[in-house]
Amino acid sequence: MKNTFFLVHFLLLFPVLARSQDNLFKIEKLPDFINSGYDEITPVPSRDGNTLYFTRVGYPEFNRYLFLDSVNLYKKYPPEQYDRLLRNIYSDLSGKPVKDPALSPFNQDVWITEGDSADFWFLMHPLEPLNNALPNSIVTITPDPNAFYCINQFSPKGDMTKGFSLIRREDSLWTFPIPVDIKEYYTITSDVNLTMSFDGQVLILSAVRYDSRGLDLYVCFREGEHQWSAPQHLGNVINSDKRETTPYLSEDNTTLYFASNRWPSLGGADLFMSKRLDDTWKNWSVPQPLDAPINSSFDESQPYFNMSSGYLYFTSWRDGNSDIFRMRIAPPQAMEFTIRGRIFNRKTHELMPDAKVRYSAALGPQNTISSPNGFFTLTIPKGVRFDLTPEKAAFAGQKEEVLFRRDYYYFQDYYQIDLWLDPLEVDDKIELQPIYFQQSKAIILESSYPELERLAGILYDNPKLEIRIEGHTDNLGKVEDLFRLSEARANAIRDFLIQKGITASRIQTVGLGPKYPISDNSTNDLRAQNRRVEIRITKI
Repeated sequence: MKNTFFLVHFLLLFPVLARSQDNLFKIEKLPDFINSGYDEITPVPSRDGNTLYFTRVGYPEFNRYLFLDSVNLYKKYPPEQYDRLLRNIYSDLSGKPVKDPALSPFNQDVWITEGDSADFWFLMHPLEPLNNALPNSIVTITPDPNAFYCINQFSPKGDMTKGFSLIRREDSLWTFPIPVDIKEYYTITSDVNLTMSFDGQVLILSAVRYDSRGLDLYVCFREGEHQWSAPQHLGNVINSDKRETTPYLSEDNTTLYFASNRWPSLGGADLFMSKRLDDTWKNWSVPQPLDAPINSSFDESQPYFNMSSGYLYFTSWRDGNSDIFRMRIAPPQAMEFTIRGRIFNRKTHELMPDAKVRYSAALGPQNTISSPNGFFTLTIPKGVRFDLTPEKAAFAGQKEEVLFRRDYYYFQDYYQIDLWLDPLEVDDKIELQPIYFQQSKAIILESSYPELERLAGILYDNPKLEIRIEGHTDNLGKVEDLFRLSEARANAIRDFLIQKGITASRIQTVGLGPKYPISDNSTNDLRAQNRRVEIRITKI
């Protein structure tokens, strides 16, 4: 059973930057073990503020791992031949000769410092696959506190292309980057950056494209687990004829921080902020520069606000090279919540050991955590709806939705939830969320992909399980057409599962048209209930 606890509703105000004369707002340069004599860029704090990810540029002791055609060239070639190869690669990337790869701006590695929200004291330089001899940089966190977007796309064989990837941290290890698909993505120069909204549904991208006047800002909307819409220009109020770079979008999706050398900057690039005025993403308030001492006569860039600590992180060249600074611009406010869960067998009410929990934000990447003893703990951001589904071989899990509102104060720092597994038996239905298709067509909408991938996971975890996909329709139209449509939709789901690696012989399909309604088709809503696909177990 879910625990009930008291809460107090209060108005959540997004922090407003105080004037610089307020002596409570003090700028702080991060310590020397973080800010070296080299350039430090792209500070990305964790949700809880206790970890900072950043990129160090041109550092001689960078990760020289270089994988090409399934061979680690760093180990294959002697040092002189390897350095010559790396010079050629960096020269191709920059479009001009590179004499020393170590000093090249394309020598970028991700570093991690940990501590608490007040101080950092532990520094790590991760190995591959997070770092290699090619440019590496984490640019934004996702709703999953352990998943990030990084620049570039990498293939398992070692190729690199322009774009972005999703990479996930599992304790001290990192998964191989998964390519992110942005429709019609291209950038004319190598300068590129992005930020993701707090709920994971929006990207703000900085790039040079054919409709740009310089480096301009664009918006993309999530269309699937790793799919995004084509970039849309944010308009000529937010974008000028100068450079607009390194965006950061506030938790409420209304305030945008970015860097620009537009007027009236104090010199070079300054940090600006602007408010979104409507839902078109094209109407913005005139961007205003932040006050000194955040902005200076030197370049400031890469703002990233962490609400849990109240710190605004950014980079500045005021001390001769790019260093990371921060200022506390708001009182700390915890933005994460801990779930303590249990997994039960619905039939016996016993705890289920050796299970898994699959979780994700809406349309976001699917993640799993293990539950060896039937218990699990998961930390998620407030204000973002998450789906949790238990999984275990020979069982089907019931999905639960979890949302902790950001404008509530919770007297407990955790929430108890119970998840349920149903034993799989012949002729049982595997309960799924509705599968949606294009109207009158057998084309599955991308919004239904995560649920079908969950079905594929059940089949994968139960290799002897066989199913029948039953397509149903309402009664509007010619009967023969309805039977054909229902069968085509069942076959479309079968094809999806086969593409995910499920053997075709394990899947039967049948189109039942309007033959077995579950409502009387008297209204639009009741007809919609009849337009469905059911998954029935035929063999275990």
